[in-house]
Amino acid sequence: MALEFNEESEKPWFIYKRNPLVDHSFQIFGFIEEKQDYEPVGDYTLLDTSEDPDLTEKKMINIISLLNGKRDLMELANLTDKRLLYNIVPKTSDSDKTKIIFRTKDKEGVSIENAVLILEKGVLNDETSSNADS
Repeated sequence: MALEFNEESEKPWFIYKRNPLVDHSFQIFGFIEEKQDYEPVGDYTLLDTSEDPDLTEKKMINIISLLNGKRDLMELANLTDKRLLYNIVPKTSDSDKTKIIFRTKDKEGVSIENAVLILEKGVLNDETSSNADS
């Protein structure tokens, strides 16, 4: 696939910013073509506040990269000795937002809740809900 002349300079579909009102939280914005501007479409909130803030931001960068359709993610395994797991919370109605719970698990014991990602309807392909490891 050849790159268009201005492809690299085009605005990404999704960006993030630190949430100024909630510690350990990021806001996710989606580009709205009709308005030629970004609007909030989700939140990522860290629950395990003992996590290194740099690691949290790198996770956020990877999430935004995935939302933008990119697959070249930062390798984070060397920054932690824990596995990152996630599950998509089943929706009870078609209008529900997508809620993804991230958990970390070390070599022993049970997993603990690490963060929650909430996205407006339509940001993800809303057809499936499942459990998975990453």
